[in-house]
Amino acid sequence: MRKRPGYSAVIGVLALLMAFMAAVMAYGELSTSIRSEEPRIIEVRRGESLRQVTRRLAAEGVLHQPGLLTLLAILRGDSAKIQAGEYVIQGAVSPRELLDYFVSGRARQVSLTIPEGFSVVEIAARLQARELGSAAELLRLAQDRRFIASLGLPLQSDPPTLEGLIYPDTYYFHRGLSEARLLTAMVEQFKKRAGGVLMAQSARLGMRPYEVLILASIIEKETAVGGERPLISAVFHNRLQARMRLASDPTVIYGLEEFDGNLKRVHLRTRTPYNTYKISGLPPTPIANPGLDSITAALAPAKVDYLYFVAKGDGTHYFSRDFRSHRRAVWKYQVRPHHRRKS
Repeated sequence: MRKRPGYSAVIGVLALLMAFMAAVMAYGELSTSIRSEEPRIIEVRRGESLRQVTRRLAAEGVLHQPGLLTLLAILRGDSAKIQAGEYVIQGAVSPRELLDYFVSGRARQVSLTIPEGFSVVEIAARLQARELGSAAELLRLAQDRRFIASLGLPLQSDPPTLEGLIYPDTYYFHRGLSEARLLTAMVEQFKKRAGGVLMAQSARLGMRPYEVLILASIIEKETAVGGERPLISAVFHNRLQARMRLASDPTVIYGLEEFDGNLKRVHLRTRTPYNTYKISGLPPTPIANPGLDSITAALAPAKVDYLYFVAKGDGTHYFSRDFRSHRRAVWKYQVRPHHRRKS
């Protein structure tokens, strides 16, 4: 049987191509693309293609064989698989090893600590300070109804903001991740640590999970003393049941467009959706991102009949059952010490 014309030529071309690929692979395995005695950070920026990365690194004098790296990625099918981040390189690094770094995503991680009681605005500012993303973009996403709905929150409804739903913790991210991925990771931690508790226990109080979360955020901002949280919770639960206003200073502060640290009478008289001296019930959203202790306290208030509390000036509070006792405590712990300081 006769062979078709050109069949041998095709076989020959394929053989040459395979030999060429093998040569490139071998050269990429053995040659050195980067040599650095000290640790060097190689950055792959968000949205960059491999060709853009290699050209930039070559222009910076970091990468010695940009063409080989690009060709190796094409032959391996990895051109579109590189991941943004900061990669720490040391010693002699071959093109293959460098490409493995970029594709693996084993970038240097940056810690991001979110303290209990931080607001979304404070979180956004810290994220930007750590050079992990844009504060403006994070704030935009935190109020994007479509993005919020995509997170599958365990609240029976989609809230208007992610305030209260970012779990306070220490996270490790590599630079180059999108703000959406960062927020998703922090909200997933909330779902894992607090979502189940909220869903399981809110109904026992006759409250929706989101209402409990709002209350937990107020408790978080009212005290940093762990043992006081169930007592603060009891005061607010008792006030809600008695149809009294919560009269919480932190909610007033949250509703102010600008606050210099000095809460004044005019602020208490200004009606906003968050001024619980003026509105009945809970504010429309959480005022901070509470930790698990505050959420637990909101779900399990102490069994006391307190209706008032006042700061004692040492980080703790004095609790009262009636307004007369509360007025005496205000005089003792706030008014009289203030007069002494002025005299």
